[in-house]
Amino acid sequence: MAAKNRKKETEDTEERATRLAYIGTLASGLAHEIRSPLNSIKLNLDLLKESVGEVRSEARERFETRLDLIAKEVDGLQDLLTEFLKFARPPRMQPLATDINHLAQQVLELVEPECRQAHIELVRDFQEDLYPVAVDQAQFGRGVLLNLLTNAREQIGEHGTITVRTRDRDDAIEVQVEDNGGGVQPGLEEKIFQAFESTKAHGTGLGLPIARRIVMEHGGELLLQNHPGQGAIFIVRLPKSKILPLAPEGGATRR
Repeated sequence: MAAKNRKKETEDTEERATRLAYIGTLASGLAHEIRSPLNSIKLNLDLLKESVGEVRSEARERFETRLDLIAKEVDGLQDLLTEFLKFARPPRMQPLATDINHLAQQVLELVEPECRQAHIELVRDFQEDLYPVAVDQAQFGRGVLLNLLTNAREQIGEHGTITVRTRDRDDAIEVQVEDNGGGVQPGLEEKIFQAFESTKAHGTGLGLPIARRIVMEHGGELLLQNHPGQGAIFIVRLPKSKILPLAPEGGATRR
C-alpha cells in the first residue's frame, strides 16, 4: 500500500510539473502579446497628460481625472501580469544554507512600518540555534514570507497581532505565520491556494499560490490551520534533507 501511495504521489508530482511547464510556456508568449500594447497605452497616456494644458479650463479637471483612472487600470494590469509570470515561470532557484531566523527578521523589518501605522503588533517567537536549511533567499523571503505577512496584515486590517514562529522539528524546520484577523471562510481553505481565487476585493489571487509553489519547489509544504472567526496559522515546513553547511562567519555556501 505504501509503495502504491508513493507511486501515486510521484505520478501526481510529474503531472503537476508538466502542467506547470506548459502554463509557463503559454504565459511567456501571452505576456509578450499583452505587455507591448500596455506599454503603448502607457506611453500615449503620458503624452496626453503633457497636453492637458490645451484642454478648456472648465473641462480640464474632468479630463485629468479620467486620465488618472485609465493610468491606474493600466498599472493594475501590469502588476497582475508581473504576478502571473512569477507564478507561471518563477526564476531558477539558487539555494543557499540559510538561518531562517535571520531571514524572517529581515522580512519582518520590511512590513514593520505599515503594521505600526495600522496598529498591528508583530510578535517574534524564534527558536534559537535552528538547523540551517537550503533556500533561495530572494524567492523564499519575498515570495513566501513577505506574501504570508502581507496576507496576514490585509486580513487583519487594523488593530491586531501577527506572530511569526520558527521551530526545529524532527525532520523539518517550521515557520508559522499566525494572525487574529478572523480566519478563512469555511470551505475555502484549499481554494485560497488556487490561482486567481482571491477573497479580497482588490487582490490578484496569486499571492498564496506563488507562496505554495515556491515552498513545494524547495521540497516542503505550506499548510493552513484555520480558526474561523478567530484567525489563521500558515505553516511552512522545509525538509532537513536538503541542508547545506553554513560558510564561515555566517556566510553561506552555494550548491
